[in-house]
Amino acid sequence: MSAHISLSQWSYAVLLGAAFSAFGCDDPLKEESLIQEPRVLGARLEVAGDTARASPAPGEIAHFTAFLAAPDGAPNAGYALSVCGVQPTNSGFPSCATSVFGGTLQADPVAGNPSFDFTVPADLDTTASPHGFVSGVVCPNDTATLDTNENPSCANGPGEPIAFEFDFAGPGEDNQNPQFTPNSLTLDGSTWPAPDTSAACDALPQITLGSTHIFGVALVDNDFDSLVQTTKEDPKRETLLLSQFSTTGKLAHLFVSLTPQTLTSSTSWDAPSKADPSAPITHFYFVIRDSRGGEDLAERAVCIAP
Repeated sequence: MSAHISLSQWSYAVLLGAAFSAFGCDDPLKEESLIQEPRVLGARLEVAGDTARASPAPGEIAHFTAFLAAPDGAPNAGYALSVCGVQPTNSGFPSCATSVFGGTLQADPVAGNPSFDFTVPADLDTTASPHGFVSGVVCPNDTATLDTNENPSCANGPGEPIAFEFDFAGPGEDNQNPQFTPNSLTLDGSTWPAPDTSAACDALPQITLGSTHIFGVALVDNDFDSLVQTTKEDPKRETLLLSQFSTTGKLAHLFVSLTPQTLTSSTSWDAPSKADPSAPITHFYFVIRDSRGGEDLAERAVCIAP
């Protein structure tokens, strides 16, 4: 089975280590939860007309979105992305088993998350190619280019590589995206609403310098899909991995695992001890993912009172 990934090279290595050796543990990589430069944190695939489904069938239209975070909460990037069908592999990135059947080149940096739509070929043999694979590069504040062989790169640096594998719909392979709802996140026990993108600092929760706060995340039972068991030891349902990031301060945990028996988690966050008048808003990013390409992103923000 291939590793389902949607992260930069750093994030891929850290995620695998956390997922297979440190689920639920006090991981030693807390500082990596700090967003100090634009970074791809994950991605999401949605089927047109059924956005909860992450497994498109042949002939269906799908929408891909990469989750791009930035210290100021307003990322800009060029990007070059493509998608093909692949066979599962035991390690590393799979090679295309089909021709490329979708993609996009956004050369100049634009605001928002990189995304594109594609149609899964109606004649795709999902037995020979049961998974899809989106690959390419995101270029934060940079221009994306393609060489004569259609290889993507950024004009002024390496950019953020994208490698995202997902299931095509089929027997036992249908996958639903986990989903943050408006009530999924709490701040110190109270519902923490998503911020308006144009919200001024005084319209956000006010945080005192050096204070400590508790973030709660709550999922629902149907976020955890049933799994096909090939042996009786195989899990009956998914385990989900929660990743948490902030642009200032310090989170106690970067990764937390959630199961149908543990639908909730709480993590403390220490606000910065010194004010930055040029950046009074702290942005937070929460990513929930399963092991088959299902993901979701939630963004929140607070204002650090001087």
